Amino acid sequence: MASILRYGAYLPRPRIPVKEIHSFYGKPGRPRARTLATPALDEDSLTMAYEAAAEALGPKGSATTVIAVTQSPPFGMRKMSSTLAEALGLAATPYDVGGHPGALLDAFNLGAAIVDGGGGDVLVVASDYVVSHDERAADMLSAGAAAAFLLSTEGCCELGASARASDEVYDVWRLGLEPEPRYRLEVLSAAYGAAAKGALTALEATTGTPTSTYKAVCPSQPHPSVLRALGRMVSKGALDATSFVGEIGNVGSASVGIALALGLDSVARKGQKLLALSYGSGEGIAQALEVTNKPRAIGVADRLAGTEISMGTFYRWTRGRQVEPH
Repeated sequence: MASILRYGAYLPRPRIPVKEIHSFYGKPGRPRARTLATPALDEDSLTMAYEAAAEALGPKGSATTVIAVTQSPPFGMRKMSSTLAEALGLAATPYDVGGHPGALLDAFNLGAAIVDGGGGDVLVVASDYVVSHDERAADMLSAGAAAAFLLSTEGCCELGASARASDEVYDVWRLGLEPEPRYRLEVLSAAYGAAAKGALTALEATTGTPTSTYKAVCPSQPHPSVLRALGRMVSKGALDATSFVGEIGNVGSASVGIALALGLDSVARKGQKLLALSYGSGEGIAQALEVTNKPRAIGVADRLAGTEISMGTFYRWTRGRQVEPH
């Protein structure tokens, strides 16, 4: 059965305090996150993906397939997975998976099918920085990060059954070639709760394992409000080690990957069960994982802290980032 052999993560060091964005634009209210992890001008979803992937591969690792997951590729009309594989020196079959921020678990399903079918090791990398401008950055909590997982027939954490539930809603979306996403928090909170409940209920029916028995829940977290809602569905303490959106913001499709890396780092012991929960566009995907060997911790929690940047630097790095090259 396909298993996570190794994993890696990358968080950019620069941090803009959300209160500085509020103050600059005269936006009332309490900041919904402390800071935003902000990629510098020489960082994007590809460079972050490379750093996380290199850590997951290690000095001697290899893969026959590379699956890249992103909503914010640094270029269009070509495969990010192909460029990433070439940068890593891998002669691998490239696949791109996108669509919504929960697509990492779609990529896990694809990767597991390849591994279980005898296709060799698969590198799955989720990386994102969906830029939102002006005062909307404080609503979208747009931040950047990457997470990578090397899937193999033998590893430290088996990928188990998955289940999903979905409804057609518009909470975060982009029309055509618009430079930034549209965001409706009031729809997001309700849709996330409904999708999570449906996916968790379906997974319980499939596995016979109550949601309350998982040692850690590793969820997509576009906003702190969704974690409060999820806290009413899972056991007390299951989110303690995997929650980060209130510290560094919304990292898009890398969100569930960073949460899973935090869970593997901090609470995973042989025989324990973890639950990954992704969300995007009204669809929730719940996947069971079982730890077979204590993983090699990479210290993701230590990377949540960063270096504060000024509002002027943040404005220069983000304004028009998706419209003109830097």
